[in-house]
Amino acid sequence: MQKKLSKALKKIEQPSFPIDSFEAVMRSGLIDLKAVKNNHEKKWGINRVIELVDSEFRIKFWKQSERIFDAQVKRDEVRFEKAIQGMKNAYAALDRWAEAHGVEPVPEIKACELQMQDGSVMVVVETQHDAELYQQFRPDVLNRHIWTMQELEVIMESPVIKETMKIKALHPTANLVRLDKDPVKFPHAGETGLDDMKSDELEGEPMKKVFDTSKMIRKASNRALEAF
Repeated sequence: MQKKLSKALKKIEQPSFPIDSFEAVMRSGLIDLKAVKNNHEKKWGINRVIELVDSEFRIKFWKQSERIFDAQVKRDEVRFEKAIQGMKNAYAALDRWAEAHGVEPVPEIKACELQMQDGSVMVVVETQHDAELYQQFRPDVLNRHIWTMQELEVIMESPVIKETMKIKALHPTANLVRLDKDPVKFPHAGETGLDDMKSDELEGEPMKKVFDTSKMIRKASNRALEAF
């Protein structure tokens, strides 16, 4: 059982069957609280407001969080539901405090996300400041690596990428794909799928002549045809 609320809310799974009554109430309540917590952090930032309030407020917030743990230990559905509602009220109080004290909400973070084939998430942002904001305010995106446009510019300075850029300049919609496929998939074509391919046209008997030059007068102008 998690003793820290942030860990308890990180991953909430559906209860196993047959459903235990308290487990169902607990998991459902934590899902509701997680939504409230995420909305608060999306607007104000992670642990940002709780570090700005006075000590008395902060301690009350933490003690309310502890009531959830106590209700879990005792497996008391009524106390647990009251503790969850109290924690929702605590986040609402943080929101009101931030607004009353002129705390600026978190700025919008412009980011492009792509889940790669290995399961990781590539995130591209504009500046290093955006990267730091994303790192702090988007902890829900797991297994990610964050890149800035400036970092991509450094990568694109490599000779191979520069040659690719020239091709993309000629054909802006050209699609870059991988050629280092598994050679097992191309048993007759080498490692890339393009090399050492067998040609049906060039193997076997010699190709027949297109022109029969044996009866032509051997003039200089006709000698070029004898290659056929």
